[in-house]
This record gives sequence, C-alpha cells and structure tokens, in this order.
Amino acid sequence: MGANRLLKLTKTCKKINIDKESKIVLMSDVHRGDGGSSDSLIGNKNIYLSALRYYYKEDYTLIEIGDGDELWKNKNFIDIGYIYKEVFRMLNRFNTKNKLYMLYGNHDKKKNSKKFIEKQKKLFKKIDKDFGKDCLNLINNIEFLEALSLKYIHNGKEIFLAHGHQLDFMNDELELVSRFLVRYLWRFLEGVAGFKEPISSAKNYKKGSKVDKKLNDFANKNKKMIICGHTHNVKFPEVGKGLYFNDGCCVNPGIITSLEINNGLITLIKWSIEVNENNNLYIKRGIIDGPERIGDYLKYTD
Repeated sequence: MGANRLLKLTKTCKKINIDKESKIVLMSDVHRGDGGSSDSLIGNKNIYLSALRYYYKEDYTLIEIGDGDELWKNKNFIDIGYIYKEVFRMLNRFNTKNKLYMLYGNHDKKKNSKKFIEKQKKLFKKIDKDFGKDCLNLINNIEFLEALSLKYIHNGKEIFLAHGHQLDFMNDELELVSRFLVRYLWRFLEGVAGFKEPISSAKNYKKGSKVDKKLNDFANKNKKMIICGHTHNVKFPEVGKGLYFNDGCCVNPGIITSLEINNGLITLIKWSIEVNENNNLYIKRGIIDGPERIGDYLKYTD
C-alpha cells in the first residue's frame, strides 16, 4: 500500500526544474524541539545554524525533506518557535528569496493541516502579539509538501524527494498509535533514562535498515533516483549500483549531514565541531562521499 502511494506521488507531486548551475542542499530530520532533555537537536543547534548561514551566503536553495519540527513529542509550536527563533529567522530569509521548499514527514505531518496552522496563530497571540513571529511568519507563508521532484533539464529525467516514512508501516499506517507512544511514554523514558524508541526507524538500527532496504528496492524496481530521510542513515550508492540516497539527519551527537547538488554533481557532506591546534573550537564542513555526476545516475532511470 505504501509503495503504491509513493509511486503515485512520483507522478503527481510538484516538480521544479534544475540544471548544472543549480545549487541545492537537502537536509532532513532536524527535529526542532522544545529545548528540553528530549530535544534531539538542541546539542547540535549551533552546528545547524552555522550550516544554514553557509548555505544562505553561498546562494543555495534549501530543501527540507521532512521531520523538520518535532510535533510528536510537542503538541504545538510554542516552545519550538521560542527556542529556535534564530533558526526560523534564517529559514525566512531563504523563503523570502524563494529558495526554500519544505516537505513534511511523519513527525511533522500536522503542518499540512490549515486547521493546525490557524490554531498556532491563536496560541502565539495569546502570549504576545510579537511572540514567535519568526516561526509564525514561516509556517504562514510556505506550502508544506509530501513530495517534490527535481527535473534535470539536460536530460528531462527526475530526482524524486520524499521523507520515506511512506514505506514504514508503524510510522505511516499506525501513525496515531506511534505518536501517542512517543509523546506520552518514550519521550520521558528517553529524557530520563536514555531509552531508545523501539518504534522509531531512526533509533532502532535493525528497523531502520529494513526501511532503507524497502526504499532501495522501490528505487531499483521503479528505476527512480530518490532522495529520502526518515531512517537517519546516510546512503550514497556507487554509480550503477543503486538509486536510493539518504541525507542522514541533524541529530547525531556533534554531527549533522546534508546532500549538496552543485555544478551537476551530488556530494554527501558532514558538518561537525572540531578543535584546532590552539584549542579553539570551530565548525567544519567536510565531504563524506562524492562528488558524482547526477547525469551518471539518471542514465539508469526511466
């Protein structure tokens, strides 16, 4: 059922044209939270903000491939909007230049609901007319998508983007059950005792690898180059040996990952905190894999 829905999305989703001059960065699973012990991003907040500033300065288009905000553990944007106001300010700068696309995943699917967005406006205004203005400005002025295709105009072929939860039964078909368990049980066990959510593909390595295999099989069977998130596992296949990419996540301790498309090349990037010989900390952008030509992968697609 999930595979059929994902295949349908490849045909019906919004499409944008890209070429060899396009500069695109793909990030996912940011999980902006409430700043508390169960906020997976808080330790990487400065790394993430530094990466955003770099990509904005270098004139990249930012595409967030789902789970940007943690709306399973949190019922609303109140704390998220306050804790990450600098981040939302940065995201608004991308959006003002029409260089931001946001997909939703299983943890932030509610952003696709107009009723939910209207409720956020009322909640923020109850506190103060200017409270959370950067967060509100963003969610009120962007379209949240389930999927997106990048059409490479040099050969007319497409790169399909989706969060990837569509092939994860527990986090798609049984979303309501999973969300309840995460919000009212695993959130607190994780924060207090370090438990990992057994229903999460990202925190259950065996489960994550199974979802990665399903996404890989989907890409190969349908001859589609796809880029997803969800499992938090980076994937960068060799040319001719696979079509499924994964940009990883922003919540591994001290590390965030992204996929860059620039000059017709795709590269897997790691951002991390390092220390120099003078014992000064700095944020480093490094290459994990690639670069490889997009066109070389698209030769194997329909």
